[in-house]
Amino acid sequence: MAREDLLGEALERAQAAKMFVQGEVLKLSDLCVVLADAEWPLSKSSAAAAETLNQSEGVILVPEAVDLAVILTQTCDLQETDEDARLCQLAPLVERDSAFANEAQRGRRPGWAAVPWYSDTHVADLSRLTSVERSLIIGAESFGRPETVQEQAHFADSVSRHFTRVALANSICDVLAPFLKRMKERHDRVSDEGRCISMIPLGGIRVEGDPSLEHDPVALRLLIVLEPRDLPSLSAGIEVSQEGIDALVSQGHEAAAKAALDTTDPRKCREGWDALVELWTRDSAEKINDISGVDGLDTEVLSGDEMTFTRLRRAPELDLAYLSTRAV
Repeated sequence: MAREDLLGEALERAQAAKMFVQGEVLKLSDLCVVLADAEWPLSKSSAAAAETLNQSEGVILVPEAVDLAVILTQTCDLQETDEDARLCQLAPLVERDSAFANEAQRGRRPGWAAVPWYSDTHVADLSRLTSVERSLIIGAESFGRPETVQEQAHFADSVSRHFTRVALANSICDVLAPFLKRMKERHDRVSDEGRCISMIPLGGIRVEGDPSLEHDPVALRLLIVLEPRDLPSLSAGIEVSQEGIDALVSQGHEAAAKAALDTTDPRKCREGWDALVELWTRDSAEKINDISGVDGLDTEVLSGDEMTFTRLRRAPELDLAYLSTRAV
């Protein structure tokens, strides 16, 4: 068969890629690969590959020993295949414990994406993305896909945030470190406070800077953005009470968390959240005097319905797994 005819037939066959969706789990043994330096391998697998190839320098191809991969390419991009749109991005699935996968699902591990439609212990390793021609996935056995719009959007967010996290100045990271530590230590606790932390959705912790995050010094505002069902709106004429917030702060984290969980009383709920966030950031606020570059830390709790698009774009998401810093 002439090469042109073979290419045309291959492209026609690859149109079947439109049957797949972003987030679909496929059985694809060792299809994910890594390029490594034979002279300076950084893993046991790359060192073994260099030895097997009897290669002491140059670039080597290191297959990843995995049997499952998840599609990262957006569903709409798979609908038409030609020479310019012929690739598909995959990430290998690896098994971790259920706690790790749950953290990934809740946005606590930005380098990983949960795939609960396949398993509650498998996650996609987003650091090992591989591009393959779509003909390689045709005929692969599917082991599940996100079925609802919510699942699809959540997976897409998990993938995108790995590449879109904003690097913050060292001074901002230093100030927020105690808050981060509290979140990481308490989010899996069987307590009212642990429940509150678990309710914060993916992308629900953000930071604003006045006049901007690039300004030195900067006044910070930490935003906690909740689902509307978890932070009910106040009726006209009803306002939160600073005295009520102060009273809850004086009683501690669990009293504030208990109030925050009372969605039957919108004012009590909001006072509870305000008090809880104030307690979470107390140590961070105390560090400001010892750190140059930050001259204030304020907090605000609001629902997604109250968050404007303009404000959303100005307030980058904070990672709970770690805070990235600018390169020096």
